[in-house]
Amino acid sequence: MALILTRLRWALTVNGWRKSTLTLVFSVIGTLYFAALAALLVAGLVMGLPELDTATRGIVTVLVGSAVVLLWTVLPSLVTGVDATLDPSSFVLFPVPARTLVAGLLLSTFTTPVGALTLLVLLGTAASWWDTPAAFAVGAVGAVLSAVTAVALGYGVTGLLSSFTGRRRVREALSLVVLVPLMLGGVAFLQVMESIEDLFWLGPILARAAAWSPFGSGLAVGAAAAEGAWGTVLLRLAVAAVWAVLALALWHLAIRRTVEPRAAAGSAAPARRGGRPADLRWLGRPATSARTAIAARCQHYWFADPRYLASLMIIPLLLVLFWFMSTTVGGDGLGLLLLMGPVTAWALGYSLSADIGYDHTAFHHHVLAGVRGADDRWGRVLGLFGWGLPLVVVVTVATLAADGDWALLPAMLGASLGLLGACTGLSSLISARWVYPVPKPGDSPLKTPQGAAARTAIVQGVSLVATGVLAVPMAVPLIAFLATRASVWSWVTLVVGVAWGVLALGLGVRWGAAWYDRVQAETLQAVKAW
Repeated sequence: MALILTRLRWALTVNGWRKSTLTLVFSVIGTLYFAALAALLVAGLVMGLPELDTATRGIVTVLVGSAVVLLWTVLPSLVTGVDATLDPSSFVLFPVPARTLVAGLLLSTFTTPVGALTLLVLLGTAASWWDTPAAFAVGAVGAVLSAVTAVALGYGVTGLLSSFTGRRRVREALSLVVLVPLMLGGVAFLQVMESIEDLFWLGPILARAAAWSPFGSGLAVGAAAAEGAWGTVLLRLAVAAVWAVLALALWHLAIRRTVEPRAAAGSAAPARRGGRPADLRWLGRPATSARTAIAARCQHYWFADPRYLASLMIIPLLLVLFWFMSTTVGGDGLGLLLLMGPVTAWALGYSLSADIGYDHTAFHHHVLAGVRGADDRWGRVLGLFGWGLPLVVVVTVATLAADGDWALLPAMLGASLGLLGACTGLSSLISARWVYPVPKPGDSPLKTPQGAAARTAIVQGVSLVATGVLAVPMAVPLIAFLATRASVWSWVTLVVGVAWGVLALGLGVRWGAAWYDRVQAETLQAVKAW
């Protein structure tokens, strides 16, 4: 059965490549890129570590192995998702025991590029003890145990999170929380590690703790063998084996929750007040037209859908990041913090480019209701502008108030409002003309849909270039003001920014509406195919 699942995985993968040449090309390029990185890492460890003392070599090998297992545990479950080629839910109708599925999926995983590279890095880390054959031999055994633990933890944690039917908010909340360390992890690390000596001080402590954990116990075997502590070797091998068994048991539990029948939970819709659904309201007023109804719906989802909330969370995280960079560089002013107004405007306007993709199959309501393109486009814009426009103004004024340079206020307001209008207009055209795959409702906001990397990268890359071009009309008078400090250029930036933002918004909505009316059925088919 394990060999059958391995052949099945590769048959499905090859069929996916045959359907999309672009996917095949990017898969090959990505595999070669990460294989080169893995080869460089292994070569550095094998060639460089023998020059160090045994204690330092042990610390490095344990930390490298711990990092690999930790990445397998965290990234698939909260960010990218594991390879879904053989989703356990596909075997619900077949009498395949969960234990057999675990064995088959484990073996097939190590035949994929990601699984093979994981095994290569861990075995290469153990191979850094090549000058001590006994340490190399037991280290290789520990590396295999660590590889099994890494894969089992990745699939087990992801499977358990995805199996919480009726508790989708648990995974959504975790996906949003992970944004904080991803965005601010570097800042926190730099604050703690003020010098390289601090890193050397912290490394041994982390290595000693990881040597008995599921992350580093397998790679710690080689260091103990090199020191001649064979009692410790046997104990760490036993600990690594126990962690591997527990990780496999976790994966087994996740598969059982997926393939075994269970009562549906949380399927009943919550009772509505008075037995009637609540009225749609936009800016506190009842929606009385198709345009305001769409605006009210979109306004609701900006604060109810984790995929939209992820876009909003980036704004305060960028505020902290800009503040840190400004204080690090030094100076009397706030530096990069003054850019928060334009950056907020750009982030909000650009987020609208994925609006139809976020609707997913629910977009069929617009198609069946015969919603006009103009109402759809303006409704989504109004749903954003109802709260986004005041937010941009408040952020711009607040950062300037903190800095105290009020001469910049007209210029920065012009740049912010111009970018908001121009980016929203561009997004209104993109989301109708070039729909690209996004995380489905209920998925992690940070998850990358499989097979979507090429199209998404192209659309977003072109969009970023277009955004830079659209910013030129505001950038010219803004640069003139910064160079001359003549107040007339600050007011020119405000006038040009507002006028250009209104013009770009109108044109983008008009062209997007025309394209929407022309291909809305094809757009629905595209989002259903993801």
